[in-house]
Amino acid sequence: DPRRVVEALEEALPHDWEMVNSGGHCSWFFAQMPSRPQEKFLTIREFGAIGNGISFAMGVAAARPDRTVVLFDGDGSLMMHVQELETIRRHRLNILIVVMNDGAYGSELHKLRSEGMPEDGSVFGYCDFAGIARGFGLQGKTFKNLDDLPNLVAEFAAGGGAAVWDFHVSDKVVSPTIRRAHPHPAKEKRG
Repeated sequence: DPRRVVEALEEALPHDWEMVNSGGHCSWFFAQMPSRPQEKFLTIREFGAIGNGISFAMGVAAARPDRTVVLFDGDGSLMMHVQELETIRRHRLNILIVVMNDGAYGSELHKLRSEGMPEDGSVFGYCDFAGIARGFGLQGKTFKNLDDLPNLVAEFAAGGGAAVWDFHVSDKVVSPTIRRAHPHPAKEKRG
């Protein structure tokens, strides 16, 4: 459940880290971290381009090399520019990429479901982002449960560098933003 992931991250992540929130369905969940200082939380909400999070996080990391940057991103968004993991490694950017991996383009999936349309064009399956990160020379971890999170945050804080943390989440949990934008379930429309 993406809500449980965000609750665990809210508890575990240091409050002085720079938080970058990309667009897309996952962005609503990551924005639910009330204890974060507002000046440490950067978001892209003015346009809906998919894949814009990683370049934004890289810019923040380059501008603030003495800080740790956390990018909160979706799996579809990260796949748009996954090759930038090599740039992150080469430039030794201090970025932790947290991926909500629901195996789909979440915004599109929920819109299609609400309209009763085929969702196969929005579903691609679970990618191994931890393995991909390691292939680019970064740290990578796939989370099966959240119990290890505090220890892994402490390890990352001590060592720095760059990592991709892959959280597999349900594609059944819909953000309130999507529910408001698409309020009529398909079965009501056909009824």
